[in-house]
Amino acid sequence: MTASILVTLPFPDRRLNPNNSKGKHWASTVALRKSARAGAALLTQAAATGQHFEPGAELALVITFVQPDRRARDRDNLLAACKPMLDGVADALGVNDSQFEPVTIRREYGTKPGAVRVEIVGA
Repeated sequence: MTASILVTLPFPDRRLNPNNSKGKHWASTVALRKSARAGAALLTQAAATGQHFEPGAELALVITFVQPDRRARDRDNLLAACKPMLDGVADALGVNDSQFEPVTIRREYGTKPGAVRVEIVGA
């Protein structure tokens, strides 16, 4: 039986974008990262109620960034900005984020404030 979860997370704060953090001390975003991780864990726990994944099994992720505007954004920067949230998803599922394989990244244009839809599919 294949388990599947769809979690809708907030669009990442622009301060988490790696291009925005150049020259800033790493500690300036610690509270923001912790908050993003904890929030993602709570949303994932709510979405994962009743679902179970095989321990150690690979989990396919389809991450869709629903951009709040038509500004150009690099996929790698979007993914890097979501690192704390993906850690929170892994925490909630009780897995290591190295189990997220493969990871597919998509982009859509939406309206403010934007969102990140994460579909998790496991065996």
